[in-house]
Amino acid sequence: MTEAEDGGVTVVLDIDEKHMNRNGILHGGVHATMLDNILGAALARHTGMPSTTISLNVNYLAPVKKGRLTASATILQLGYKSATVEGVIMDTEGTAIAKGTGTFKILRKG
Repeated sequence: MTEAEDGGVTVVLDIDEKHMNRNGILHGGVHATMLDNILGAALARHTGMPSTTISLNVNYLAPVKKGRLTASATILQLGYKSATVEGVIMDTEGTAIAKGTGTFKILRKG
């Protein structure tokens, strides 16, 4: 995970054999994990507070077998107790591999 100067965060993954499913393409759980991580990280970066995932929806758009993937996120809705965040995973050619939306409970103190 890296933080940009503008306050954004990205998650980068270099695909390895251990990330593949039995068909030789990136396992769907890897997509879901990347998205859950980037969505939560973007929210934490913006609010300065921890959160927990309430729901996660993943749309698988294109198969991938090798290379580097980059995930980024945008906050769609931010309330006092919850937020909705959208993310995308791109390959090095700029192809969207997966998109996801998550709803998060913001864990405020007290």
